[in-house]
Amino acid sequence: MKLSSQFLALTVASSTWLGVACVGEIPAGKKGEPNSPSNPGGGGAGGGNADPTVPNPNPPPVAPPPVAVGTCNEGTLAKPRAWRLTHDQVRNTLRDTLGFVAPAMQAVSAEERLDGYANRSDKLAIAPLLADFYYRASEEVAANVAGRAGEFLTCPVAQLATGTCFADFARKFGLKMWRRPLEASEITDLTDLYKTAAMQGGTPEAGFKTVVQAFFLSPKFLYRTEIGNSQQAGAVTRLTDFELASALSYTLWDTGPDAGLLDLAAQGRLRDQTVLLNEAKRLLGTTDKASNAFHHFMQQWLYIESLLDKKKDATMFPIYSDQVAADLKEENRRFMNSVLFDPAGDKSLKSLFTATYGFVNARTAALYGVTGVTGNDLVKTELPKAERRGLLTQGSFLAAHADPNGTHLVDRGRYMREEIMCDRIPPPDPAFAQEDPKLITEDMTGRERFTAHSSNPLCIGCHALFDGLGFAMENYDAIGRFRLTDKNKMIDPTGSVPLPSGKKIEFKNYIDLIDQLAESTDLYSCFSSQYLTYAAGRALDDVPSCEKKLVFEEFAKSGYKMDALIMAVLKSPSFMARKN
Repeated sequence: MKLSSQFLALTVASSTWLGVACVGEIPAGKKGEPNSPSNPGGGGAGGGNADPTVPNPNPPPVAPPPVAVGTCNEGTLAKPRAWRLTHDQVRNTLRDTLGFVAPAMQAVSAEERLDGYANRSDKLAIAPLLADFYYRASEEVAANVAGRAGEFLTCPVAQLATGTCFADFARKFGLKMWRRPLEASEITDLTDLYKTAAMQGGTPEAGFKTVVQAFFLSPKFLYRTEIGNSQQAGAVTRLTDFELASALSYTLWDTGPDAGLLDLAAQGRLRDQTVLLNEAKRLLGTTDKASNAFHHFMQQWLYIESLLDKKKDATMFPIYSDQVAADLKEENRRFMNSVLFDPAGDKSLKSLFTATYGFVNARTAALYGVTGVTGNDLVKTELPKAERRGLLTQGSFLAAHADPNGTHLVDRGRYMREEIMCDRIPPPDPAFAQEDPKLITEDMTGRERFTAHSSNPLCIGCHALFDGLGFAMENYDAIGRFRLTDKNKMIDPTGSVPLPSGKKIEFKNYIDLIDQLAESTDLYSCFSSQYLTYAAGRALDDVPSCEKKLVFEEFAKSGYKMDALIMAVLKSPSFMARKN
């Protein structure tokens, strides 16, 4: 049945403020607005109640500790916001809370990446097409839950309106879906919705399905808030315990908080940083969820998430196929896990950049130039040390940064400059005009072509920052195979490049370049900023430099261990607090 006008009014009323918040700041509110302590839509029901299914609008008996900003200042704290769940997060949350993922959510397209990471909160709007997918998904979720009503109700559906059956359902189901306890007023609204929908639909089941749709379509499910309890303009406020539960879970697992986190939130204990960090260690110990969530970041950072869409010229590269692309992408995941999540891994970012092994099967062995590998299972294999070093020489990365029929020298060099060194390349000079085509001939190597291009006075300054990086990668063709020649000429992979820190490095080839970068703080400083940016869901330039510095210092003290980097991000001032 179509949703009732009452349900639409309920959804619109709770969406109004979120429509503004998801792309920016949330202004200081009045009593009853989402950033008021009386409305746990902003997470404000996080008082010290041991039973998270019972709303507790009273403040906890112990005041939260003061906000620690380290060497930063309160003015650098992020502002309150609402943050739409990504499609992966919606799917994961449904899987973990209901044991069912709506087919409509499986079919929805991936978020577009126009600038930065796909989880940037200011880019995650709800366009009409996405709203249609959400509506279809809500119907599928409602039908599934109704078919399993016995798992969610303490009474038959026909008796929902009697006794406390509906209120009990709303509390328990609402805690899972909205990730915090419901207020009495919300249960009243949902009860009224159930009665109206049951009357309009003619059956109690119709009313039940409508309420389940309401839980899903509400911004209280589709968004997570970072608002805190303070109403005062200009005030610094800690996130509520339930907001912290969601922040921790979606950062480390890409899904909603589990019962353990919700229970600690109900007790008001997550505001204690020691408790929060211990929970973080517990979540990181759940390897499947933690590794999948971190791999989403790694894929986006390396720009390999769309590898299967990057087709190659089958005539030029007959050994490459969609299956090979899938193998290379899976190799990236297994390699990352072997360093960061396997018990034998050293959790070192340096190992991710310098390890000389990969995971190879019979389909990818020819690409890596190894023999003796049989079968389709990916097997840990030592690779030629003169040709391979960690993530940046994997076939997935090199093939993703190449054209269908050749290398993409500029894209490779620009990526290295911007994403490995965090040094943005300015756009071309408006006065630039294409070179005389007679200067570029078919028999030129990639290096020869771009040397001619960058000789233009309008281009030389910028190209000096990244052409050398691209030249170093010319030893790898469009599918990532090592090669020595281009256009029947020997490739020259030598070069030099200035680092953002001011140091200039000279290299003999790509392997030498990676080895030198692995000894430079530029690499680790940029990576820590990249992960902090991703975890914060903000643009790189919107994250305060002092918070980047705090995180990097903790990372450096650990010898660049990835678990230390994650903990440093969770301890950063803007993870736990906001400034109105």
